Amino acid sequence: MQKARQLSQGTHQQTLWENTPPLIVKCNVNCALFNNNNITGLGIFFRDSSEAFLLDFLKYSYFNYTPLEAEALDLFEAINIAINFHMPSIIFESDCRLLVDTLNSNSTPNNIFGDIISRCKDLLSSRNNFIVSYVRRQANRVAHIIARASLSHPSPYIFHEVPYTLYALFFNEMN
Repeated sequence: MQKARQLSQGTHQQTLWENTPPLIVKCNVNCALFNNNNITGLGIFFRDSSEAFLLDFLKYSYFNYTPLEAEALDLFEAINIAINFHMPSIIFESDCRLLVDTLNSNSTPNNIFGDIISRCKDLLSSRNNFIVSYVRRQANRVAHIIARASLSHPSPYIFHEVPYTLYALFFNEMN
């Protein structure tokens, strides 16, 4: 896991998805806001160390979240999915630097965003093999497209195979 931690800390400048060490899953998260932020779409994408698709999750909700709150909620959902599917070692990646920095800091804002961050910290506190890191937007395109597609599917929805609408993008990301 130390090797994975070093890898995740070195990904700040990467623009393409990279393999993780063996037995470590990578999870990309992103959100999309629709209709003046009245609808929030969440996109979560899990891959294993051999680049194999594990699952993706999309969900939309009719709540008025700020972009920062939506990003935090997306990460919270991803952590819960990882726990429910008994995934032992994960690197969660978000292209929201403020989310990652706040999560990794010792202080928590006193607002809705801070409440969601506190819930994420609670889930992460007992899981030493869960890491949250920043990734550039270019390396998070699949999660973004999943979030945008959330309005087109029943909510919530888990894909256990690559959706045909994402097939080309998924394989382009790996090359």
